[in-house]
Amino acid sequence: MGAVMWIEVLARHGEVVSRQRIDAEEARIGRAFDNDVVVDDPHVAPHHLRIFRAEDGELAAEDLGTLNGLYREHGRDRTQRLPLASEPGIRIGRTILRVHDARHMVAPERLMTPPRAHARWAAGLGALLIGGLVILEWLSVTAVPTANLILLPLLGFVTVLALWTGFWSMLSRIFFGQARFALQLRIAVTACIALVVWEQLAESLSFSLAWRDMAEYAGLGAWAVLAGACWAHLHAIGPRHMRAAMGLAAALIIAGAALQYLGKSESRKLFGQRASLGDLRPPAFRLVPLASADDFFRKTASAKTQVDLARTREPSSTVLSDVDLSD
Repeated sequence: MGAVMWIEVLARHGEVVSRQRIDAEEARIGRAFDNDVVVDDPHVAPHHLRIFRAEDGELAAEDLGTLNGLYREHGRDRTQRLPLASEPGIRIGRTILRVHDARHMVAPERLMTPPRAHARWAAGLGALLIGGLVILEWLSVTAVPTANLILLPLLGFVTVLALWTGFWSMLSRIFFGQARFALQLRIAVTACIALVVWEQLAESLSFSLAWRDMAEYAGLGAWAVLAGACWAHLHAIGPRHMRAAMGLAAALIIAGAALQYLGKSESRKLFGQRASLGDLRPPAFRLVPLASADDFFRKTASAKTQVDLARTREPSSTVLSDVDLSD
């Protein structure tokens, strides 16, 4: 069994296109048809490299004097010879190869969740989400509650959720071969529940602690939940996309933080700090003591003084400098 080796040819996304068993101490790879493994890549030489066992008994790769050379799978430095015991991936031309022997350890079997289990979870979580949204929508209605006021926003939400799930199912069908709609729906509904919970938690904390920054920058948590949902969708599509998933999640969080910070900074420059803390909560939720009447009137007098002072100042001439008043 020690002389057996397996040579895998990988596609662009990392999936194995072909896997060839070699029952010999050495294998030749190239475009010519007298090789043990034939690679259809114009940047690969007819006889590009050989895989053999070195003096220590481990597999190694050797370039056969080619034009484009031999590289590590993710390396940039050309090399004449590579040991493959610790890093079995190599690159020739634009083709990625991986070489294993019979002693190579594979990952343990993963538990497969039946589609019906995902469908049951999605249905249960969906019912919980819809029930919670109905209650929140009813509590936020200030007019006479009607079916249109409560159900129409929910209909729009369900439509967006279905489109979001369908988009990820389509990507899963393209890259994985299966749509897995129930799994994608379960992920989307879980993310929506997390968004609702975060929104209510942020509103409650901003009210309880009189924390204006929490009310203003609560959207950052929503961006983080969205990034986590995209990560979960990509992870469900396939492990080979984990690097792209992590990059997308980080990009979403950074973009959300930048947009929130810049938007709030500009709003404060133009309009000052927001006057309210968001949604009201019962008085029992208040953890920070209320300001006394003396403090309130003292701050009011100070604000009045600043406003009166601003009213006595001359308006800036630069405001009208570019306006033609000749007409």
